[in-house]
Amino acid sequence: MAIQLFAHNQTAYNAVIVMLAETRKAAVIHPTGTCKSFIGFKLCEDNPDKHILWLSPSEYIFKTQLENPASSGGDTPKNITFLTYAKLILLDSQRIAELQPLHL
Repeated sequence: MAIQLFAHNQTAYNAVIVMLAETRKAAVIHPTGTCKSFIGFKLCEDNPDKHILWLSPSEYIFKTQLENPASSGGDTPKNITFLTYAKLILLDSQRIAELQPLHL
């Protein structure tokens, strides 16, 4: 089932697509509880041929974010590697290169 975004997140998603095309960087600044993670999941879903590196401060955050698509009847895209900031710091440059994060 395709991820459906709330109107405010669809607007942000559209802006993310433009920012990534222009600068290869994007940020979404919305208050806590506005389902920002759905924007990221939608980006993953719309780019199934890309590998996404999803960073978070803790594994607890991943768990709560992963509950969102499940609670709305969707699946978590399979092209994501979840890492905490602390874990990323411990990886050497070869392992980071092997992750091959998304390049739009």
